[in-house]
Amino acid sequence: MARSKNVSFAVLLFMGITLIASPILAMENEDESTEAEYIDNENLAASPESSTEILPGFLKNCANTISKSTGDKVFNYIFGDEKSLDYDTCSEVTGSGKECHDALVKYVAEGAVFKANYNFYLKRGDDLYNICLAVFVD
Repeated sequence: MARSKNVSFAVLLFMGITLIASPILAMENEDESTEAEYIDNENLAASPESSTEILPGFLKNCANTISKSTGDKVFNYIFGDEKSLDYDTCSEVTGSGKECHDALVKYVAEGAVFKANYNFYLKRGDDLYNICLAVFVD
């Protein structure tokens, strides 16, 4: 039974990482001159309501502000069963800013695997950010 649970979690984790990485990696191949037409400080400062409104450049920039290991820990905390946080993880999360954190959480939560519990995951993301601010940063 425990082995089955571990396999299920590993599959879920792989699917989540794939959901995050695939569009971001695909964006790297886009023509840079096209990006320059719609990315400017005004657009980057805007806080999108849903990930469908998030500029590809904005999302890519947000993803680049955190390391892969921190991204994995954050993903496991919000979408998995991770219960603990550490100083380094919280430093990167809060260092990326609330808008970036929220945008990345929304992007993943709107995916087919997580959409049914969308509000739960948004709250979990808010909880993580607030814990990081209160316990590790202040």
